[in-house]
Amino acid sequence: MTKRPPLVVPFSRLAWALCGALLLFSFTAVAQTAASRTAREISAPEIKNLFWQPNQIQQGSPAFFTVEVNRAPARVTGTWLDKTLTFFKSAQDPKIWYALAGVDLATQAGSYPVKVVAVLADGKRLSMEKPVEVAAKDFKTGAIEVPEKYVEPNAAEQREIARDELLKKRAYAHIIEKPLWSGDFIKPVDGPATENFGETRVLNQEEQSTHRGTDFEVKEGTPVLASNSGTVVLAKDMFYEGKCVIIDHGGRFYTTYMHLSKIEVRLGQHVKKGTQIGLSGATGRVTGPHMHMGVRWNGAYLDPVQMLGLTLPKLDEGRTKAARRGGD
Repeated sequence: MTKRPPLVVPFSRLAWALCGALLLFSFTAVAQTAASRTAREISAPEIKNLFWQPNQIQQGSPAFFTVEVNRAPARVTGTWLDKTLTFFKSAQDPKIWYALAGVDLATQAGSYPVKVVAVLADGKRLSMEKPVEVAAKDFKTGAIEVPEKYVEPNAAEQREIARDELLKKRAYAHIIEKPLWSGDFIKPVDGPATENFGETRVLNQEEQSTHRGTDFEVKEGTPVLASNSGTVVLAKDMFYEGKCVIIDHGGRFYTTYMHLSKIEVRLGQHVKKGTQIGLSGATGRVTGPHMHMGVRWNGAYLDPVQMLGLTLPKLDEGRTKAARRGGD
């Protein structure tokens, strides 16, 4: 019986088949390892949390944002209401960052997303976006009687008003990016606040105006204190505002004190929280003695009473001094 010769595959063809299989396995393993490493790198340092106070945001509310990241970022940026948020690092934990902001009283009620981007030391960018619901607020309407010149100013008074507007514009253009404030904002006077923020006022039954601050009921000569630390960017007697002081607290955040009988600070002066900046009075467009406080962030007018109700962290003193040197 004739034996069949064994089936022989040419060595070159077998070698190529084995090499191909080994190469395919190696490429697959390398790709899977790289994908796994990339997934770990992206998912591990995610933004842990983003929240704000007060819990319910209304028209005119201030807003204090807190961002928590799993690894300490090199910087954090953000946007809200088409405005830039100025984030700064916590003095106690480099993984926690803050931003003080607010929504203008004229903003329509609705949902406005806040977007935050954390940039890590290795250049990786992590982002988070959350909707912020802005609720409508029921603003009051009231009628007041003032001297007629404050309703129909003459030519000279109109020129004075125009000069005042330029001075205020210059004051609000004074930018210190980092915060000068530290801890909660305090009441500027020892007296009750009226609920007249956002009130539509009819002056002498003729002209309407919006009240963009809060009046504190105090007698003339009551000491007026800086609500928080900052730099004086305006200290002047003006037509509507009377004797007026504006303080820049950094991060495009300002407080205003109007209708003073006396100004006790100067332009460019740094003041600490609680520093006496003047005395209350009845100068400018008023119906009687009181102290008007205004709060403004990045062009938005905010409710001072809500501002005083925020719980804010104390900042590193060395950092606020450095910010002050950089801004003055």
